[in-house]
Amino acid sequence: MYFTSTQRSLKKVFYGWWIVAAAWIQFLVCGGIAFYGFTTFFNPIADEFGWTAAQISFAFSLRSIEGGVLGPIIGFLIDKIGVRKVITFGMVLTGLGMILLSYTNSLLAFYGIFLLFSLGTSAGLANAQYVAAANWFHRKRSWAMAILSTGFGFSGVIGPVLVWLIGQYGWRQAAIIMGVVMWLVGIPLGLVFRHRPEPYGYLPDGEVSETIPPDGKTLDAVLTTKTSSAPATEFTARQAIVTRTFWMLVLFGLLTGFAQSAIFVHEMPYLTSVGISRQIAGWGILGITGSSIIGRLGFGWLGDRYDKRYLLAIGAALQCIGVLIFAGISSPWMLIPFLVFFGPGYASQIPLYPAIRADYFGLKQFATIGGLMSLGWTVCGILAPVLAGWVYDTWGDYRPIWLAYAITTAIGIPTVLWIKRQTK
Repeated sequence: MYFTSTQRSLKKVFYGWWIVAAAWIQFLVCGGIAFYGFTTFFNPIADEFGWTAAQISFAFSLRSIEGGVLGPIIGFLIDKIGVRKVITFGMVLTGLGMILLSYTNSLLAFYGIFLLFSLGTSAGLANAQYVAAANWFHRKRSWAMAILSTGFGFSGVIGPVLVWLIGQYGWRQAAIIMGVVMWLVGIPLGLVFRHRPEPYGYLPDGEVSETIPPDGKTLDAVLTTKTSSAPATEFTARQAIVTRTFWMLVLFGLLTGFAQSAIFVHEMPYLTSVGISRQIAGWGILGITGSSIIGRLGFGWLGDRYDKRYLLAIGAALQCIGVLIFAGISSPWMLIPFLVFFGPGYASQIPLYPAIRADYFGLKQFATIGGLMSLGWTVCGILAPVLAGWVYDTWGDYRPIWLAYAITTAIGIPTVLWIKRQTK
């Protein structure tokens, strides 16, 4: 498929922005259900089966384990066959996993469905969309990633909707409805994606070049002359993983990811354990994602102008303060300062992390390197929710684990500042 000269006119909307729009809607609906909305199922499932917080949390750990194992493989497939096929396949599996959740009748089945669900989310949500944005934008890369990531920011509206659906129809029926919604929204939008702009006569950011052949082989040379921020060296995955920069970024993601992974799983059970109603806790999900929009857009805009390392450090500091406030929540009004700090703080990483990866390692194997770099989130995704559940099951209080996760976040601040641009 090639765009006509009319379609390539500068007066038309650059197709990269249509890709951003498709990703935004997928993140809003499908991401809201798959990530932020899952905490609404926590208590209903526990009440029906009598499972402990640690047992349910282990499903999220399994999702992280599988995501860590599959991350490099999916990254390789994205680089090899393109984002459209991977996203569409992921959307099919994610919706199927959600529907199968409604048929859960044992803990083993629950874990198995989560593994299928994880495969779908690993392929269909996040990495592939950011790869497309990285390929279609260069000077505006952080800004494009920030905009598409606000889909997740607005996805908090799914929380109250799920609370209402579960209250009206039960969690099983709600799961079926959400699975069908994922199919109806995610699959058609997956067909919008294109992997790179060169086959359609474009340069990143919407510049038009009639000299770029369909194979896009002259892209590197063109970028060198047309942009000033192109990476000095294009790294392969093998070259990237032996650099200090790669592992410092992994460590930063690990240290800051503990609090994120645990709070997104245990937000609702924690708030209800300190006397906050389930309805207000459901709106708390909207509050987290809504306040994160400030961080996504603000840090994304700043990321194209200032050193991303310092911006990531500022974001980690905001997250740390938010987690400390979260540990002391005893009434609904205390959610406000928590949201003010935690939402923008954790969200700073969403546009900046893939953008700094592209800056330091280039686009040659961007998705594969991203899959390998997900190791940090994999480890914290495995440990953090289960540890939080175990602490609550043992002491009847989540607060000690929140304080511990605030400390790990604080340690991440100097870690990201030590990162340096490297050459082969």
